[in-house]
Amino acid sequence: MSQEDQSALLVEVTPEEILQRAAIDRSTRLPVLFFFTSAAAWLLISTILGIISSTKQLAPGFLGIDWLNYGRSQPAFLNALLYGWAFQAGLGVMIWMMARLCRTELKNPITLVVAGHFWNAGVAAGVLGILGGYGTAMKWLEFPPMVWPILLVSYSLIVVWLVVMFSARRKGSVFITQWYILAACFSFPWIYLTANLILNVFKGTGVAGPAIASWYASNVLFLWLVPVGLGSAYFIIPKIVGKPIHSYQFASLAFWGLIALAPWTGAQELIGGPIPAWMPAISGAAQVLLLIPVIAVTFNHYLTVKGSHKLVELSPSLRFTFFGSIGYAVTSVSAAVLSSMVMARYTAFTYVTDAVAITGIYMFFSMTMFGAIYFIVPRITGCEWISGGRIRFHFWGSAYACITLAVVLLAGGFSHGAGTENWDTDMQDANVFSAGYLVGRILAWVFLAAANAVFLHHLALMVANAGRKAGAPTLIYPHAPYDEAELVITTEGAEA
Repeated sequence: MSQEDQSALLVEVTPEEILQRAAIDRSTRLPVLFFFTSAAAWLLISTILGIISSTKQLAPGFLGIDWLNYGRSQPAFLNALLYGWAFQAGLGVMIWMMARLCRTELKNPITLVVAGHFWNAGVAAGVLGILGGYGTAMKWLEFPPMVWPILLVSYSLIVVWLVVMFSARRKGSVFITQWYILAACFSFPWIYLTANLILNVFKGTGVAGPAIASWYASNVLFLWLVPVGLGSAYFIIPKIVGKPIHSYQFASLAFWGLIALAPWTGAQELIGGPIPAWMPAISGAAQVLLLIPVIAVTFNHYLTVKGSHKLVELSPSLRFTFFGSIGYAVTSVSAAVLSSMVMARYTAFTYVTDAVAITGIYMFFSMTMFGAIYFIVPRITGCEWISGGRIRFHFWGSAYACITLAVVLLAGGFSHGAGTENWDTDMQDANVFSAGYLVGRILAWVFLAAANAVFLHHLALMVANAGRKAGAPTLIYPHAPYDEAELVITTEGAEA
């Protein structure tokens, strides 16, 4: 899509277009709110599991419940965070943005809600199965084997409607956000079906198991979480700033670079393992080359916001999204740096891998989704968010906590790795080296749990239609000048 086409979207809309947008928002209200509320509930559950698993690592006797031991609570936490929160938040954002960009009302929204119920049932069965001792040992595929067909069918039913909306779109250009949404639509069934067929149907064991699991985990991050997060950012940033994305060429380079390079990553986590050396070498090179699209995205977002950085302070949606864009860069750089043999010597089998996962899922994807949710919900409920103070608490609590998590896990991982490299000490002594960092991890999850509880309550009030119906939106700082407040109302207030 050219910059001229993007500019046309940012001019004043006609009354007919406003009515059309309102109709589209009404058609998407039920499934989008369903996915948002389900995701927020799973987010709170996962953060509580994160507190439990982090505490269990320092105090195994905490709570005294066997099925909440670290070996079960940690994978239950990660899978609840990924499949319960991330996927459902992403699906809600994808549905609304695809409908808006296609200028097409969503038909038969009940089908999406039914599929969403099956997805939630599958996630619940998977988390309980892990806690009950029936999970697997494969990264991000720990759900019992009976669960994956439920999730695959549910996801397929949902994305079919996205493809139908795209095919029925109003004739014209295809937007950058739509590129990323369609990439996410088609990539997940491919990687999820491939991994589960090899691991659960054909019973791939030995070296094949960890290799496929690592490939799957990397591709979930770079071929699903990243496309959905970047698609949301490419929609939110121009809308609020009030100008088109800086460079269509940068956007195209970033998209095709991601699609071409991401499928080759994953095996770098198995450096030094019993697999052909060329596999981690190629994966490590692809991971480094992925920095090219990262640089293109970073410059594109920064130059788009350039001259309007005051809006990052005034607009919660832009603040969350811009922070998420920084998280994308941090995640990609961390993954690239840690893909070398020199670094793997100190980071393999340590908390560093958890740091990269949490940075990608939370610092990048979750913060971007929060920005999209704060943008979308007023439009589909017809009312403004109740409290700007709650939104600021949610942002700063989440921002400080996820930064703390990344820092303490990286530092603790290197400390733990240095301890294991010392052959004169046993594993227990190596664990002692990182104990102080684990205390910081517990505190960070406590802060995240508090921020997420406030977010869930605030969202529930909006779903109950308890938001403000008139007046200036609360999505600005109370002492913002009138002209700045008017700008935020124009670009972030409900369009319909």
